[in-house]
Amino acid sequence: MKGKASVLKVYISESDKIGSSPLYEEIVKEARNAGLAGATVHRGVLSYGASHSIHTMKIFALSSHLPVVVEIVDEKSKIGAFSKQVSELIGDSKKGALVTIQDVEVVEYKSGEKYSQFKKS
Repeated sequence: MKGKASVLKVYISESDKIGSSPLYEEIVKEARNAGLAGATVHRGVLSYGASHSIHTMKIFALSSHLPVVVEIVDEKSKIGAFSKQVSELIGDSKKGALVTIQDVEVVEYKSGEKYSQFKKS
């Protein structure tokens, strides 16, 4: 894949769950099942959102509610279709989220030697 693409970004908390599974893991799992090109989860150090509550990791904190961003890149049409599935997953979690889609230009997308053992046959 090279050229025009889209990136879906999902801003959530690492403590958000569907059942006993972290929401970010469910999103990445479903993206892989949908055959999307790739997904990455980034952990943040500080955030606030619609509730205006500050989420941070402090030494005295007993639980971790750090922000995470799930980024998924693929063709615009696939990202648009998958965003509906993400909305359903967020609904299932009963937690808040921010979901955005941006147009991007893919310059390089290929697996290297060290990842060749993970290719599907």
